[in-house]
Amino acid sequence: MSVWAKGVMALFAAFAFYGAISLGIMVADRHPPISYVSAAAIGSEVSQGGSIDIEYEVIRSRICLSVLKRWLVDSAGDRHAITNYTVGTGTRKGRETYRRSITIPDNAAVGRAHYEVSIEYTCNLVQRLGWPVKLTSPPIYFEITPGVTVVPFS
Repeated sequence: MSVWAKGVMALFAAFAFYGAISLGIMVADRHPPISYVSAAAIGSEVSQGGSIDIEYEVIRSRICLSVLKRWLVDSAGDRHAITNYTVGTGTRKGRETYRRSITIPDNAAVGRAHYEVSIEYTCNLVQRLGWPVKLTSPPIYFEITPGVTVVPFS
């Protein structure tokens, strides 16, 4: 075998080794980019159709793409998707506190409810190809009270 062929084979082996190590690191990367310090509702009750602020304190170890799904589970066990979303600016690593406001659906059952967020993070190529890191926020409990309806006089 010529010296040139041995060199090409050595180069190919080095690239294969580097690729295998890189792939192994990406597959093993399952640590969520944030951890929750606290999560709480600002206030203990809200009326149907009203809004309530939720405050989170998190420690962010890195910045990754994410897909969020927000849910309200009412006292009847019905799950309501919360679609309105406020986006914070200036996301950075470290500890941060932020608030989100959610609107309670008019048809949510009265009683104890909880709010949670499901997040799928994609921080590397393997995760983008279909194996995201999944994280669910701590449940935040509060009471839903009957909504106030205004009936005009005839």
